[in-house]
Amino acid sequence: MPSCDNCGEHVSNRYYRVRKGNDGALHGCPSCANPATRQRLAAGVESQYKVRTDADGVTRLEKSA
Repeated sequence: MPSCDNCGEHVSNRYYRVRKGNDGALHGCPSCANPATRQRLAAGVESQYKVRTDADGVTRLEKSA
């Protein structure tokens, strides 16, 4: 079964086939990124901020290093 190249979470064969980039890598999945982040990654656009979800379920924006 394929997995996300970003977080390592398993994804379905269909999800991988449809969502992988032109380079064959899956840059994000529902477990590790929000839809806007996945679209930016697929387009090859780097974001200055990353969305992080704490263990408490709080979503935050963190500036990339």
